[in-house]
Formats: sequence, structure tokens, C-alpha cells
Amino acid sequence: MNVKVIRSFFLLGLISPLMVSAEWFRGNTHVHTVLCGHADSTPEAVTQWYHDRGYNFLILSEHNKFIDPRTVKMPDNKRSDFILIPGEEVSGDHKVHTTAMNIDHLVDWHDEAAEGPTQVIQNHVHRIGEAHGHTILNHPHGGTNIGAPVILPVEGLHMMEVYNANTKGSNIYKRAGMGYPLTAEAIWDELLTGGRFVYGVGSDDAHILEDWNPEVSNPGMGWVMVEAAELSSEAITEAMLGGEFYFSSGVFLSVCAKNSETYAVVIDSEATRTEIARLPDWSGMSVEEGIEGYRIEFIGPHGRILQSVRGKEAKLSIDPALTYVRARAVFTRHDPDRGWEEYYAWGQPVFRDSP
Repeated sequence: MNVKVIRSFFLLGLISPLMVSAEWFRGNTHVHTVLCGHADSTPEAVTQWYHDRGYNFLILSEHNKFIDPRTVKMPDNKRSDFILIPGEEVSGDHKVHTTAMNIDHLVDWHDEAAEGPTQVIQNHVHRIGEAHGHTILNHPHGGTNIGAPVILPVEGLHMMEVYNANTKGSNIYKRAGMGYPLTAEAIWDELLTGGRFVYGVGSDDAHILEDWNPEVSNPGMGWVMVEAAELSSEAITEAMLGGEFYFSSGVFLSVCAKNSETYAVVIDSEATRTEIARLPDWSGMSVEEGIEGYRIEFIGPHGRILQSVRGKEAKLSIDPALTYVRARAVFTRHDPDRGWEEYYAWGQPVFRDSP
């Protein structure tokens, strides 16, 4: 964490001296390799790709296959600030997929006795816990429609993909209005409004590295930024379970700080523009109209926008009557060929009652 950010946190009253040692780490929790049978690159090639693009951690989340990082050859030029976190994409009945984060053995995916998707998700949570890991519910819109009523009864689920950059059906932000009643962001608000402590995750769900076009699922378009004391599997997992991260489709933040009284966001415009210049042309979210530039929105129960500020900095004094508040930072631009498009960063909810 640089001096400017530390100073900003102190001035906002959102940081204590004990937090100064925390750093931001960029990672991806959901990516595929040739081991799944429908991707084009080896675990080593996928690892190399993320390493070479400045990521700090990666989960090779293969369908019903446990990838132990010790079995993957690391890049010859490996940086000291890059790790693999052990994982698996548990792919069960009713098209329920979950990332098993930081597990120590293969998680069973068979759900023959499950009566429906709610029970399948619950089974995944229990089995992933038995493997000493934690569950991320993946792409609720990926081939099925797992809405809030399905998820609400599940106990022990605290993370869900709200942005999935996969272009082949599971892009759970862009799919609104294309046969699905709600975006995953709206489902997230239903869960939060219903009293569930669920943090949002962004991921690539990438399959294809060798062919770049809008019809395949390429890497680098959805990620998390985790604020942790150190770069280790345990520290990253603990920080995410505590909501100490944001997720992005292109926007970087220099400040994303919150407590029960105040939520503050500052957009890093230089990092944002640099990143978006590196992203494929088709990676933005198409919108009908817009105003060029940045805005920051604070969102409360039922997805209601509590405050919208144009610019790169915003702070909200939280009404104690609100059960939760979350943040969304937006960069809007107009392309002469594609029209208006937006890129986002989503801040985690702060709850009236600490989870």
C-alpha cells in the first residue's frame, strides 16, 4: 500500500495503524485448462499467461479435478509475488458449479440424492468445508437460472460470482434481457436484502488463450483485488471471507474503504485507462447512452442507488437504518464503432450487523 493511499485512509478515518501493512493483490479464481476437455492450453501455459500479466495469484479451477499447485511447473522467470492457490470447480447436478478455494483434496461432485439445486449447493458447501476450503458459487446464469430463492436457504455460502467474463452463456452481467430475468448483480442485492452475508466475486472463466475473438472465452477481463497482510493461500482466502476485496471488469481503485459509518471510494484513473487500453475491444458492457467519464454509486437494499457522484472520488455517510451499503465505480466511454460502453469495479457490502 503506497503512502498516498495510507494517508487517504487515515484522513477518512477508515484505517488504523494495524492496517498499514496490508497490500493489494490481483487474482483470478476461475480459469480452465486442457484438463477439462474444452480449453486449449496446459496448466503451465495458463499459469504463465497470468504471471506475465502481473497477477499475484491464480486458482486453476478445473471441472471435478483437484489441481495441486505442487504438480504445476511454475514459470522459469517466476516473480516472488506470484502464487497458485489449490482449487477445483465442483460441477454437480442441476448445472451447479462452485469454485472450491484453497482445498487440500478432491471434492466429490456426485449429487444423485439431491432434490434440487439448493441441496446441491448445500452439498458443495459441506464437502468443500470437509476439504478445508471455502465455496464460491459460480455463474448462476451459466446454463440455468439459479436465483435468490434457490440460494437463500443455503447455509455457509459467503461468496458468489457477480461478474463472470465468459462470453459463452455464463456472462452473468451481460445476460440481463437475453432470456434471464435478472442480472447476477440484481440477484446479489436480493440476497443481501434478504439478510445474507454474501460477497461478490469477479472472474474470467477463461478457456481460450490461442484465439482471441468475442465468440470465445479469453482471459484477463474479470478479476479480484484483495487487500491482505501477505501473499499466501491462507491470507488471501481469509481476506476474501472478510470482504476485504473488490472485483473488476476494467476499473482500478486506489481507495475502497468502509466501516459502519462511512464508505469511501477513489478511482485510480491512470491504472484504469492503461488496463482498458490493453483489454480486447469487445470487453466493455454495451449501454444505450452515457456521459463520458467516471461515476461512483452507492447502493443499498433492493438495489436502490443511494448516491451517485460524477468524478473519481466519493464518500457516503451511511444511514444507520440501512441494512447494507455497497459501491460500484463506473468508467463510461463512447466508441465510434461500438457506441457507448462501460467498465466497472464493485466494492463489497458493509453491513449494519457485522457478519
